[in-house]
Amino acid sequence: MRIAVTILSLGLMLIVGFQSCAATVGGNMGQDQTTATAGALGFFVVFLFLIAAAFAISFPIVSVVMFLIAGTIAIAAGLSSEFADLAIWGFVALGLAVMSYFGHREKKRKAAEQQQRVR
Repeated sequence: MRIAVTILSLGLMLIVGFQSCAATVGGNMGQDQTTATAGALGFFVVFLFLIAAAFAISFPIVSVVMFLIAGTIAIAAGLSSEFADLAIWGFVALGLAVMSYFGHREKKRKAAEQQQRVR
């Protein structure tokens, strides 16, 4: 589960990054400040996806927190601007947070089993 979250996060990071770039450039060219700002927040969401992917395997609980923050920001920015795709990526981030949580539980369970075998 943790490896899947890492791979999905890195792949989606690229897609969100390209869309954020397009939204920022389009918003600046069209003098639409809310869309340009939402695009900039999209870049921040991309950064949070990167951090979440980095911690998904070894510290999945950090990944959960990063995805929750990214999801909240993305949904708020996406629903308040013309960059509505960002809201969709926010819901995807919340789904990845759930997957990371299950990865955290899986890691704890494996550690408990390993501890049990040692005794």
